Amino acid sequence: MYDFLIKNVQVVDGTGAEPFTGDIGVKDGRIAGVGALQGAGQRTIDGSGLSAVPGFIDMHSHTDLEFFKAQAPDAKVRQGVTTELLAQDGLGVAPVSDENARLVSELVAGLLGKLPLERWTWRSFDGYLQTLDGRGLPNNAAALVPHGLVRIMAMGMENRPATPQELDEMRALVREALACGAVGLSTGLIYPPCSYSPTDELVALNREVAARDGIFVVHQRDEGYNLSQSFAEVCQVARQSGVHLHVSHLKAYGQVNWPLMDRVLEAAEAFLKEGGQVTWDRYPYLAGCTVLSAVLPDWTLAGGTQALVTNLMDPEFRARIHQDFRKGLDVWNNRALSIGWSNIVISGVSSEKNRWVEGRDCADLACACGKDPVDFVCDLLAEEKLAVTKISVYGSEQVLEKVLRHPQATVGSDGIFVGRPHPRLYGTYPRYLKTFVREKKLLSLPEAVRKVTSFPAQILGLKGRGALEAGFWADMVLLDPESVADTATYEEPEGYPTGIPYIFVNGQLVVEGGQFTSALPGQVLRK
Repeated sequence: MYDFLIKNVQVVDGTGAEPFTGDIGVKDGRIAGVGALQGAGQRTIDGSGLSAVPGFIDMHSHTDLEFFKAQAPDAKVRQGVTTELLAQDGLGVAPVSDENARLVSELVAGLLGKLPLERWTWRSFDGYLQTLDGRGLPNNAAALVPHGLVRIMAMGMENRPATPQELDEMRALVREALACGAVGLSTGLIYPPCSYSPTDELVALNREVAARDGIFVVHQRDEGYNLSQSFAEVCQVARQSGVHLHVSHLKAYGQVNWPLMDRVLEAAEAFLKEGGQVTWDRYPYLAGCTVLSAVLPDWTLAGGTQALVTNLMDPEFRARIHQDFRKGLDVWNNRALSIGWSNIVISGVSSEKNRWVEGRDCADLACACGKDPVDFVCDLLAEEKLAVTKISVYGSEQVLEKVLRHPQATVGSDGIFVGRPHPRLYGTYPRYLKTFVREKKLLSLPEAVRKVTSFPAQILGLKGRGALEAGFWADMVLLDPESVADTATYEEPEGYPTGIPYIFVNGQLVVEGGQFTSALPGQVLRK
């Protein structure tokens, strides 16, 4: 007898094959059969009018610390995400040491939120995975080893190339994390200390990753004026190391830079033809979200987080920042020029005192405070000890479609659990299906599903996941393709999707009737 028997459902198996109507049996956490099944189930679900698809794999997640909160996070699982990839942008939560744990917690607060330091009970990468595994998770989690933390362990926040000894220490830490189950290495080349790394350091570290068939997940050094050069750099890292390159949220930042995407996609095709491996993810929105400190020149963080908080109030330090904001896009990614302060919206702060700024743009806030926008941003960052997130409106619908329709593209939510979130935290996958399949008909349902299920499973090397096949783990979503939709907006971002009545993780119902069941069957997936 099956634990669950789903009858008369349209099976979209995740491989890109044509859908068919049939039954799906689930037993002991796995798919026991697909087709015209005989026998009974302890529980039978009528799938008429619904499509069964594999669970979605979120290739860019920031739930690293949210899993440790008192209430299990359900923003991802309720939209069909059954596996998340953690430790993005080189800014995860392990490895750390007693000496740098406070620095790391402050450095990642804007991206990952805050957890009291006494609850950072791990120090090694393996220790973090073990602690996470013991929590009970609503969905599965895989993790990358974060370049920034590896660099901090070896040489702190210093803005310089590593010595041979420091590089050896970084390589050893990467090897250790990979041996413990990391699926690859992540870096964020706009985020200190990752941004202080020369290309040859990335090549050396990724040789370790390639040796274990891992992936290199990278937020490029520039997504604006120097997008083409930045893409060439990461392709060169992959070429010299042999690693599989995966680019985070591939975008062209600011209208003046939209035409650059054609060159990047041509370069990707050329790299593939020469035998390289390159994939990317993107969220289906025209605005992004990250820490507000990312608008500052990267040299500002060289002394660490506490030093920056102090330095932001120093007149000479502040004058240097102002001087940089008078420089052009050919010098650095000056967001005041590429998109303008009116397109940078404060989305999250940590203090109640400044809660009033959430949802308002920097130009408006600076005017309300009688300040220059640069001074407003510096003052807010200092007062909030850097724990501020922003939403930036930068994108083009045409560029988004080119990026996501490409055969090498998958989807990543990049959802951040801080303050007033970007709607992608709650709505990425239903929005993708609604927009690209039902409304614009840019992708067929089988192809759209393949891009977020078996394809990312293949990229990550996850065996037994990403498809509805007998013997595979029963990570499965039952949805109505005619009504699945996001409800989260920039004004009301915490809206759950519609049209997704049932979701299974490892054979257990985590969503029933569109509501989270509070079941915690998720596993840490080690490579």
